[in-house]
Amino acid sequence: MPSSISHKKITRSHTTLIDAAEGIVKKATQMSEVSKISFGIIKKISVGKPRIKFLPITGGVKAMVRGNAYVQEIYIYTSDVKNTIVGLLTCWK
Repeated sequence: MPSSISHKKITRSHTTLIDAAEGIVKKATQMSEVSKISFGIIKKISVGKPRIKFLPITGGVKAMVRGNAYVQEIYIYTSDVKNTIVGLLTCWK
């Protein structure tokens, strides 16, 4: 079920987060190279295995986080894309 999270690095336009993405976002807020995190729209999907996919964007990375029944895009703006991805994968279950 989606939840809400707050931190100075998180944009205020949309603060709802799917459960599968909570660990990734908490880890990203602790990383010094991350300057901003923005949550995308939550979409209901068919039941499946949770997974994460990273795609490069200007100034950072887009994480496509899939939970059991929801998928959400999370935009993570960082000065070091490679280290950010490696760090975020360490907390993925």
